Amino acid sequence: MRYYMKSKFFKLKEDFWIKNDQKEEVYFVDNKFLTMGLQFDISKGNEILYYVKEKLLTFMSKYEIFEQDKVIAKVKQKVTIFREKIEVESKYGNLEIVGSIFDYNYKIYQNKKEIAHVAKEFFSFTDNYYIDINFEDEAFILCLVVIVDNIIDKNNSAS
Repeated sequence: MRYYMKSKFFKLKEDFWIKNDQKEEVYFVDNKFLTMGLQFDISKGNEILYYVKEKLLTFMSKYEIFEQDKVIAKVKQKVTIFREKIEVESKYGNLEIVGSIFDYNYKIYQNKKEIAHVAKEFFSFTDNYYIDINFEDEAFILCLVVIVDNIIDKNNSAS
């Protein structure tokens, strides 16, 4: 399934919809306001599927994904010499996010099998990208994409 995520230019408190390929609003990302670090819910309909919280005071970015009140995934940015990499320990096993992350062109792998591809839309004023997902839990993958967007924003603001 293909999804479209449009990032707003001003991100003070960015709530937004993730749309499907028919431009229908499917998943809602509700960013928490006045919190330290990234914190958001992702919901479909009136049901909150996941809650994400950034862990603070770490050298590299780290996040936890909650399903109800249980941690079901830990996301860690890794330092590598040759490529950008993010590791995910989850209820689905170990996943890897690799590619040109800071150019918004990366893939998500489970057991060396590609389960998602993210590509930035060219010629747009804000960060807009397409997410192609071939995985049973699309909301979980979309949580990872929002986390990567946050890592990119932090990297760009540090430059």
